[in-house]
Amino acid sequence: MVLSGECNPIARKLKAMQPIARATIAILCLNFFLSSARAAEDWKQEWEKTVQAARREGDLTIYGPHNPMYRPLWELFQKSFPGVKINFEPGKGADLTQKILNERRAGKYLADLLMGGSSSFVVFPAGALERLRPQLVLPETYDDSGWWQKRLWFADPQNQSAVLLSGEVGTRRGSYNTRLLDPSEVQSWWDLLKPRFKGRLGTFDPQTAGGGGETFVFFYNSPALGPRFITRLLTETDILITRHLEQGTDWLGQGKIHFYIGSAQPVVRAKQQGLPVDLLPHPLKEGDIMGGGACCMAMLNRAPHPNAAKVFINWVMSREGQIAWQKYSETNSLRTDIPKDDLPPWGVPQKGVDYFMLSASQNQDPAKVKAMYKVAEEALRKKAQ
Repeated sequence: MVLSGECNPIARKLKAMQPIARATIAILCLNFFLSSARAAEDWKQEWEKTVQAARREGDLTIYGPHNPMYRPLWELFQKSFPGVKINFEPGKGADLTQKILNERRAGKYLADLLMGGSSSFVVFPAGALERLRPQLVLPETYDDSGWWQKRLWFADPQNQSAVLLSGEVGTRRGSYNTRLLDPSEVQSWWDLLKPRFKGRLGTFDPQTAGGGGETFVFFYNSPALGPRFITRLLTETDILITRHLEQGTDWLGQGKIHFYIGSAQPVVRAKQQGLPVDLLPHPLKEGDIMGGGACCMAMLNRAPHPNAAKVFINWVMSREGQIAWQKYSETNSLRTDIPKDDLPPWGVPQKGVDYFMLSASQNQDPAKVKAMYKVAEEALRKKAQ
């Protein structure tokens, strides 16, 4: 018998040991290798059975937001698993969540998977979403060492079902007019309270979900910022506030404001069109924000096509699936064992930066979000006086 791997150091010492001890260690090593071989054979057999069952089911129903990334992702999956057809029901997150709840009250269990932003999963009662880990068959999906901070992240209150697949970075640091502001002037969020910025700031309404206003959730939870910073920012700076996604970028491009807190997408588009706007190129002293967007996925309980859902979950969480997810979403995948060279430098997590996981369940706590809204509301009321 040839001993290798972890047993090599033991093998070299066998000759110096008593025959009984050598035999005992040899048996233990043999059992280890046999157990590993059986485990590998077990998951391969389970995977093959699951794939065959998925093909018998024939369909997979996914509810999710309108997002151009999904079409090429579906096509790649169906190419890898012919015989499983994806039926996609697009819509807004809140609308789809309500649709699923209404269907289930009527005894209709139509959706297998729900995809979307983290807020889509907060309202489901306990048990409505299947636990993720029992669905994972491929070792590369449940090996936590391949994921950011060596763990899986979840958006649901039970912290076990709605897995986070992507962690967008660099898009919630704020944006600026490249002709009117040297970005090096902003190294801390507190810098925005300097007299130089009074009347030259804008933000998406922090009382409105989406649009980049989620940055205020970070402010509220940050020990270095907190409610005090929110109050001072909204009351002392003459900051302009909008609920229109494009308005802040328009203000920046026109030079009406120098710095804006809001969605990055309009800024990126405007920059491509030649306007003098850009995203802040560096993280700030208090840390950076990770998350947001259509980041998450969960399997519904009593799914009509459970095996097809299981196959998709394993595929999209695999290295192959996450390379595709990152490519088509143009957003950092939380898998750390795949290439990142298809992302801009500012879109890749940096070493030494403290990241606030915006989409994680503990940071989507409705009570905390409501408390942040209250702080913002009181500050804006004071501003209006």
